[in-house]
Amino acid sequence: MNSSTAANSEARSRSRLSNDFDLLRRTPFFSGLHLDVIKLLAYLTVHRSYRPGDPLIEQGKKADRAFVLINGSVDVSVIHRGNNVILQQLKEDDFFGELALLAQFDWFFTIKAVDSVEALIIDRATFQKVLEKFPEHKDTLIERVIQLRVERLIDQTSFMLDKFLSSDQKPATALI
Repeated sequence: MNSSTAANSEARSRSRLSNDFDLLRRTPFFSGLHLDVIKLLAYLTVHRSYRPGDPLIEQGKKADRAFVLINGSVDVSVIHRGNNVILQQLKEDDFFGELALLAQFDWFFTIKAVDSVEALIIDRATFQKVLEKFPEHKDTLIERVIQLRVERLIDQTSFMLDKFLSSDQKPATALI
């Protein structure tokens, strides 16, 4: 590798790091966090591209990472009683899979690329490194994960209740 090639490679790396930093800063989950936390996350994330139909997450597989969509869109679906049910579509700047940063479990949904997708991946080990490096921000990061899950639970419950109430089905004695 000559010095010109090395310089170009370093410039691309700085540009990617800068772009990842900007992406994380504008993603609602990360916005407002201390800049050093975002810088470390940007440095440690992994880029991955997906073609239409490629799975990012597969129901039943080990959950160990979260994603930020750089571009493209994905469908969130679940197999329920033998039926593939699309729950929602996510798009650029959406952050998902966040529970995998805190707990060990198997994915309870599938996420597939609708079109060409580029994503940043933050795995659990990376997230734990950030928490160790910045213990003063640990509570904030964990609270944000929980708050995001609560907001999604509220949205999903509302969606399901709207579907239920718009059908001719009689109410169940207990929904929860």
